Amino acid sequence: MTLIALAASGLAGQKLHETLNTPGDEVTGIRVTDGEVAEPQPPAQPPRPRRWPAVFGELQPPKPPPAAEPQPPAPTPEPQPPRPPLDSLGYALKGVVRVDQKIWAMVSHPTGDQLMRVGDTLSNGATVKRIDEQGVWVDNGGDDLALLGFVEEKQPPG
Repeated sequence: MTLIALAASGLAGQKLHETLNTPGDEVTGIRVTDGEVAEPQPPAQPPRPRRWPAVFGELQPPKPPPAAEPQPPAPTPEPQPPRPPLDSLGYALKGVVRVDQKIWAMVSHPTGDQLMRVGDTLSNGATVKRIDEQGVWVDNGGDDLALLGFVEEKQPPG
């Protein structure tokens, strides 16, 4: 097989050498003489560039956003009755702890004591809005904040 490939390469090399060394008019087989003038030919049209298919699809213009459907008006929440006072639910403030800019409040309840921060929610759904020296200010569903202050223990006389 190697011998056949070597012979084919030699033959191909010889044909290439002959083609490169022959004059241009002998290669085409047409001789132009001085007496014969070829008629002018219209210029050949350039080949059309090849159009490859798009791999990721055709480029599309942006589509307008869909028209928004009219939304029904939002239902107004029904007014909720005010929640009962925090003292009547058994909540009591045990203490306030302040470390640097952080502040916590210890709130007691019959179900157990809780350590609360601003933004925490009590078990009845009330939210702690502020903690200061007076006590814990809670949004209990009313217009104003409710104060859960310290419980003053009454000393027996004597």
